[in-house]
Amino acid sequence: MNIYDLASVYSIGLSVFTKDAYVFLYRTWDTYEVTELFSSSPELCMVAEYDGHVVGFALGFLIAKPKSPWTYGYLVWTGVQKEYQRYNIGRALYRDFERRAKREGARMMIIDTEGTNIQALKFFRAMGFSRGSEHIWMTKVLSRTDRSRKRVVA
Repeated sequence: MNIYDLASVYSIGLSVFTKDAYVFLYRTWDTYEVTELFSSSPELCMVAEYDGHVVGFALGFLIAKPKSPWTYGYLVWTGVQKEYQRYNIGRALYRDFERRAKREGARMMIIDTEGTNIQALKFFRAMGFSRGSEHIWMTKVLSRTDRSRKRVVA
């Protein structure tokens, strides 16, 4: 991935990570996600191209715990344009990500996805992941004003 790919990666993410498909995403897809990962871990940010156009991506980073021999590769985002899915592009991106993370010292891979994202769950099981412990994220939409309480200004 290079700096000229950032707009394409962001655009693909917008088409893949939609509110309608993933209502309860606890993380939001935004430009900061793409630019921060690319700036901090360019060696773990990659794209797939077809005919000179970006059609997929994988973005992540390493987690090194202090006083621990373990380093983890964390694949944060991966996406493939809808019309290019089912051509093993996601598989190739994941394998390249894992190879790079291992080269950088990772001893374990981590991913997370919504429990309702059946397509992602099948994909990651096919990549050798086992089901981890269940973790529940809860959300609450906060309104600007709460009429039942006095407004507190800090």
